[in-house]
Amino acid sequence: MPQGSDGAREGDGAQEVEATATSRAAPDVIFKHLCVPEAWAEWGGFWTRARRESAGEEHPNGIGAVRYVPARREEVVAWDPPRHYGYTALASYPALVACLVLAAPPTRRFRADVLLEPHAAGTLIRWRGAFHGFPGTGSLTRALLRRRFGAYARRVARHSEHCEPGCPARLPGAL
Repeated sequence: MPQGSDGAREGDGAQEVEATATSRAAPDVIFKHLCVPEAWAEWGGFWTRARRESAGEEHPNGIGAVRYVPARREEVVAWDPPRHYGYTALASYPALVACLVLAAPPTRRFRADVLLEPHAAGTLIRWRGAFHGFPGTGSLTRALLRRRFGAYARRVARHSEHCEPGCPARLPGAL
């Protein structure tokens, strides 16, 4: 797991989880669906729309971009189109309360990395995360995140194969 200034890091006591999926879509198509938060509603299964709160340093969707995803805020910490997209959760009291209300896995110092690798006739999506759980929640959090990452990887894989023309990931400037 790559290191991040605010995210969990390998070797610092973080717990890790990984899920994979394959898609017939090319890595650049999938990457666009990951980096454009307005496209997440097309494949993510969220109950409300994600949005970008602030632009990244060198690219609007790149490193430093902050996004609001239902019940939490995330910052982009890895941006290497079309191979690697990483984000970390921004800590806040409202985010912790939202986790409890929505039965989401409560974590501290959470980081996820999505790696896109050429694979047969398409792309292997490897969604990896590292986190520090609260005491007594590690096993449950790992199981919930593995399930969630697997669902995200399968959904973005499937949607990217059949993306409709009106999808926000198709707009100019995604990459």
